[in-house]
Amino acid sequence: MKNALRWLIGNLGLILLSFILAALVWIAAVEQGNPTLEDRYPSRIPVTLSNPPEEMIPYGETDVQVDVTLRAPQSVWEALEREDIHAMVDLSGLGPGEHRLPVQVQVDRRPAMVLEVEPEAITIRLEPLMEAAVPVTVPIRGDAALGYMPRSPVVSPLTVTVSGPASLVAQVVRAVAEVSVEGARADIEGEFALEPRDAEGRTVPHITLSPAQVIVHVPVEQLSGFRDLAVTALLEGQVASGYFISSVKVEPPVVTVYGRPDAIAQIPGYLETLPLNLDQAQENVEVQLPVAVPEGVSVLPSVVTVRVAVEALEGSLTIQRPVEIQGLAPSPEITATVAPTMVEVILSGPVPVLEQLREEDVRVIVDLFGLSPGSHSVEPQVAGLPMGVTAQSILPATVQVEISSEITPTPER
Repeated sequence: MKNALRWLIGNLGLILLSFILAALVWIAAVEQGNPTLEDRYPSRIPVTLSNPPEEMIPYGETDVQVDVTLRAPQSVWEALEREDIHAMVDLSGLGPGEHRLPVQVQVDRRPAMVLEVEPEAITIRLEPLMEAAVPVTVPIRGDAALGYMPRSPVVSPLTVTVSGPASLVAQVVRAVAEVSVEGARADIEGEFALEPRDAEGRTVPHITLSPAQVIVHVPVEQLSGFRDLAVTALLEGQVASGYFISSVKVEPPVVTVYGRPDAIAQIPGYLETLPLNLDQAQENVEVQLPVAVPEGVSVLPSVVTVRVAVEALEGSLTIQRPVEIQGLAPSPEITATVAPTMVEVILSGPVPVLEQLREEDVRVIVDLFGLSPGSHSVEPQVAGLPMGVTAQSILPATVQVEISSEITPTPER
């Protein structure tokens, strides 16, 4: 027993060294299979505020996001999600005023070590929470259309509640919802967002409004001596044969006339432009034309843009064409025949283009490239069609091709 104890004491250093070497070998093996990596997480982490004191409200850097640098095994990095990382600032036990507080980061997945947080601290202000009722005002922006006048807006509700830090709530004197009547010809009604404003008209930050929107109705009335009328383009002449007018657009489609009420009352529900001659037109037409108005009446705008879309009528044409062979190996010993030798091609496209089409310009081709001797069913293709013309079908859809080889095999010796 004493000899064993002496041996153990005498070899204690070697035993410890063996354990250390074994541990190092194990660590090296683990590192090789699942190495530890240090890196910054690719997404920024939002900071949450925890344990705010009662009847107090934090503001300042409350929507900060931080960069987090971690050390973790590769397997943890591969499984790590943004939701696994939590950045927090603890507000417990704090009183009113400004505080510079550290950002604490926790990682749900283990093992993982937080090496760096940037920024490492944020500034938060704490103040008593305050509420107040303020009136709603609705300033009208812009100008209504010519001959129209916006009236006083009708607002609901007339007051709203603002809440937030006491020093900021004290600055709010009104809640403002701006409404634009620019170019309006009819009443404006809808929900509009509110902004808390101070006495100088500046927006006060960190304030919550309840409700955050108000319903506003702005009556827009037409003044006496003004009238809105649609504009119709007066067209003359006939477009070229084979073409048709697909659309006529006037911009703006409505103009405003003003003048003596009795003269305006005699105008029908529309006005016409000066005549536009479309005789033999084969393409789209865009022109500026004056609006014709009776005496004693003025119009704004006095000139409109007329756009006339002219398109070709669509038609179809059936022709017979011979089948051409291409892609056959260039050898006199290899020949090919096709059946049938003529096919019918049904074409569709603009009538004027079809009328000018020469049948000899249309080619029907079978491509034999890469085909071996024997019998093949091949779909012919149509080439040489002008722009806008398409081949709807080929009758028959496939042709029979016989490829023959007259090469005499060399006798064996």
